[in-house]
Amino acid sequence: MKRYFRIFPFLVLSACGSQQPADQATPDAPVAPARPLSEDDLMLRLASELEANVGTQSKVDQNIIVNYAMENFLDIQKTPSGLYYQILAEGQGNLLHLGDHLLVHYHGTFHNGVSFDSSYSRNKPIECYIGKMIPGWNEGLQLTRLGGKIRLFIPSELGYGTSGLKNGDKTIVPPNAVLVFEVEVLEML
Repeated sequence: MKRYFRIFPFLVLSACGSQQPADQATPDAPVAPARPLSEDDLMLRLASELEANVGTQSKVDQNIIVNYAMENFLDIQKTPSGLYYQILAEGQGNLLHLGDHLLVHYHGTFHNGVSFDSSYSRNKPIECYIGKMIPGWNEGLQLTRLGGKIRLFIPSELGYGTSGLKNGDKTIVPPNAVLVFEVEVLEML
């Protein structure tokens, strides 16, 4: 794998700037099993999403997420808002909707792998309403189903933005932080 990344920057430079739309299932439609991508196909698809001129925070965040996916060989999808995601477990039934009241387990890290919050570590899932969370969660949870598990790659503008998240004087999430959440939908309340 390391050998591959040593020669890959030449491909990245040639692919910068081109955009390829992400395939998305329509709401409540069954998800067709995806054909496994070869390593080359996945790397080329991800490389096409890298931005050569990163003049905005959203482009910086996009490059952080795409590079993370390339380093970890993750087949991620992108929504029009800039949220990236990976379905880890499909779940059952219809896709979740705005306003759904859920019980979920989650683990949140920064893109460098450092954990900042986890319901798993507390052994206590949380209750949430889709629509009352950060924008990345509100959108991402609507891409999964009851019993499903999703990995969300949240650019800062869909997370805690330029303010970050503080608890008193303690900074929990710094400004402009890209976040990675694994969220497991346990039940509908």
